[in-house]
Amino acid sequence: MKQYIIALGLGMVLFLGGCGSQQAIDTYSFGQKVINVGQSEVIVDSPFDFGQLDRITANEKGQPLTIYAGLDKNYGVYVSATQASTGAPLPTLEEGAKLGQQALVKELGQTGANIPWDQKQVQVDGVQAVKSTMLAGANGQKIRFTQYTFINKGVLWNIRYSYSDSSPQGEEINQRVNGHIQVTKKEG
Repeated sequence: MKQYIIALGLGMVLFLGGCGSQQAIDTYSFGQKVINVGQSEVIVDSPFDFGQLDRITANEKGQPLTIYAGLDKNYGVYVSATQASTGAPLPTLEEGAKLGQQALVKELGQTGANIPWDQKQVQVDGVQAVKSTMLAGANGQKIRFTQYTFINKGVLWNIRYSYSDSSPQGEEINQRVNGHIQVTKKEG
C-alpha cells in the first residue's frame, strides 16, 4: 500500500510538473483598455489592466499630456496622448515619432547615437502612423520596443510595447497584443 501511495504521489508530481508550461494565455487575463483624450478615443489590447499616471499633466511645451502605463516582469504597455495648446501646435507625425523615441532613450539613460531605430509608415485602424522598433540593452538584458505614433482628432498618440528578449512569455504576449489598436471613429 505504501508503494502504491508513493507511486501515485510521484505520478501526480510528474503530471503536474508537465502542466507548468506557463503559457501567457494561462497566466494573463487579456483584454482591452479604452482611453479617451479630448475628442479622440483608442482601444488598446493588453495582457493586464493598466492605469493613468496622474503626476504628469503637461510636457515641457505646456501641452496637455495624458499617460497610461502598465508593466510586469514579462511585458510593458505605455500610452501617451499629447494635445495642442495655445502657441504650441502638435508636431508632425514624423516629429512626434522622433519625440517618442527620444523620450524612451532618455528614460533608458542612453545616448541617441547608440540606439538604431527602424521606422516605417503603417496604418493603425485606417489612420496613417509611424511604427518604430528597436532592441536596446538595459540592466544586462536586451529589451525589444515597438512604438506606434499617430494623430487622431487633435491628439498625438504614442503607444509603446516592450518585453525582454529572454522572456518567452513576453514574446507570446507581444504576438497577441502588439499593434492591436482600434481608433474609434465616432462623430462629435
